[in-house]
This record gives sequence, structure tokens and C-alpha cells, in this order.
Amino acid sequence: MRRLRGYLAAACLALLAGTGSADTPDMSAGMQYMPPVAAQFYTFWRQAYGRPFAEQERLWDRLVEAPRRDLYASVVWERHDEAARRRQLQRRFAAYVELAPRILLGTQNLIASVAAQNERFRRLFPGADAEPPVEVVLAPGFDAKSGVRGDGRPVLALAVDSLLLERADLDVVLPHELFHLYHAEHAGIRNDGAMPGADLTLPLFEEGLATYVSSQLAPGRSDGQWLLQDELGTIAPQRQADIARRFLADASARAVDPAHPEAFRRWFNAGARPYQDGLPNRTGYWLGLQLVRRLRQEHDLAEIAAWPPAQAMRRTREALRAMAAASPGGG
Repeated sequence: MRRLRGYLAAACLALLAGTGSADTPDMSAGMQYMPPVAAQFYTFWRQAYGRPFAEQERLWDRLVEAPRRDLYASVVWERHDEAARRRQLQRRFAAYVELAPRILLGTQNLIASVAAQNERFRRLFPGADAEPPVEVVLAPGFDAKSGVRGDGRPVLALAVDSLLLERADLDVVLPHELFHLYHAEHAGIRNDGAMPGADLTLPLFEEGLATYVSSQLAPGRSDGQWLLQDELGTIAPQRQADIARRFLADASARAVDPAHPEAFRRWFNAGARPYQDGLPNRTGYWLGLQLVRRLRQEHDLAEIAAWPPAQAMRRTREALRAMAAASPGGG
């Protein structure tokens, strides 16, 4: 992973002379290596700290987004909503007051963790890229996601600031996200299954399979930990048939439908407001994990991971119907 490790060899000490009120790291005690995204952050924050939001936003656009415009336009702000973007940035700039001193070490740890996790991932999927297209960014609104650049190339974006704020378990997060990237490159299932022309069975399959891969590479945890939401780990297994039936009622909805996003939100969106009665938000991730465990009873992991989108959707619908029929009233 020469490109990722190369971040650690990029010394940007001249950008960070002095600590100042913006809490940039003290580099005077000895040589430290500054990954470019961390240098980018401190260059921005030394100028933006304590300034009005409108000025901070202009600095952010010029110093953070403009040098990587394609990545921010196609992946970070994939579904652009200017009002939501400004709200997210305003909250994030407020959080930087406390977070700023942690960005350097957090970025170094994240880069090292990606390298270590990818080596383990390639033992499970030998065809995976030794140098995956991973980009460490600064971004509110998400912690990690695979996406597609403007030129069609898959990429994995990791938001170091969001991961730090969440105190994310990288041993769980990174295998999940590395699988999404691998799947995009090797099976053509992109954007975590939320693809034009796909119905909701594809993101269900994709998120369930990525979570299953995490469970194989980060053993000894609970379902709630693998699903990154303790509440999902408390869903009783006996509810599986009923939840499968409820999902089947939405299964034909488009995975990407800006005019009617309600069905996707019911099963996959996080948030404080509940999207459906009696189930936690993101229950689609839980159901997807149960579905993949069922598929694994009859298929090897490598076989499942090779299914192209149409086959994955067909197999998922068949498995859902079998799960729904497992108790009285199923169909």
C-alpha cells in the first residue's frame, strides 16, 4: 500500500510553525510526519478558527474542497443539498474547536489501520487490490462510504474527523468499507447497492454482506457491534419472519428515487426520528445480515460475493420469501 503509506512520508512542517489559538500540533519537539489531509486541515483551521461562519465556509471551499473538487462533488456531497451542507459544515466547524488537536494522530492511525486491515482482507479475498483507491478526507455527514468518481472509478472515502468524533471501531468499520470497494470493482455493485435501476433488495444484500465480512474479520463481537448500533443487536431472532414480510412490501421500490425516498429511508437511514413503528432505524442492515447468514448455509462466501447485481437481487428476493414463510402467515 505504497500510496497510503506515502502519506506518512509527506512532511509538511512549514505549514504548522507554532501552535497558536487554533490548536495546531507542536512540531518543535522533534520530527513528525504530516499526512497531507492533516496538513490541509491545520492550514484551514489556523485561518478559520474564531472567524464568522461565512468566512470559515469560504476558507473551507478554497483550502479543503477546491484542491479535490471531483472527489467532493461526486462522493462527499453525492446528493447535494446546499442548505443541508451549510448546516453540517456549521456544526462541524464548532466541533473542530475540541477536535483539532486530535486530527494529526487520528489521521496517522487511520492510514496505518487501513494498511493493516487490507492485508487481512486480502487473505479472505485474494483478488482484492493491494493498493485500494482509498481517500482520507475531512467531511461532515458520513464517516466512511464507497462511491464513484466523476470519471466512473470506484473509491472509498474515509472522513477522519467523523470517525474520530464517533470513536469508531476501525476493526469493524474498515473491513465493511473495504468490502464495498472490492464488491464495486469485482461484482459491479456500486454505491453500497444504491444504484440506478436497482430495487431495495440490492442495498439489503450489499449491506448484509459487508456486515457479514466484518463479522468474519473482527470476531468475538456482538451483532450490535458489527452493525454499529447496539439497538439493532437487541432485535429478537423470532421477529425475522415478520420483518422479512415487512421488507418485501417495500422491496420493489427503487434504491435511488429522489422523488420518493421514503422506502429506502425506512430501512437504511439513521437519525433521531424513527422511520417506522416498532423497529429501530437501519433495520435493513440487521435483516441483511440475517439474510446473508441464511445464504451461507448453501453457498460459499466467494460465490456470493461474485454475484452480479441482477443475480444478487433475484437470490435476495428468493431468500426473503423463504424467511417470511418461516412462520404462520408468511408468503
